Amino acid sequence: MDFVMKQALGGATKDMGKMLGGEEEKDPDAQKKEEERQEALRQQEEERKAKHARMEAEREKVRQQIRDKAR
Repeated sequence: MDFVMKQALGGATKDMGKMLGGEEEKDPDAQKKEEERQEALRQQEEERKAKHARMEAEREKVRQQIRDKAR
């Protein structure tokens, strides 16, 4: 019967203790993982901004060529 209950609840059994006022399980590497995640997000944002800056520079180059042709 215990197996059937675990299957019915799925992964919710771990969270049941938290919902009932129990303490959360602490991951010893959670702080390090969060710092790494934040650093990865910062790096991705920098790469995205650099990409967009390159694209905008290329667009401005094309715009200037069009302006020069119109003269």
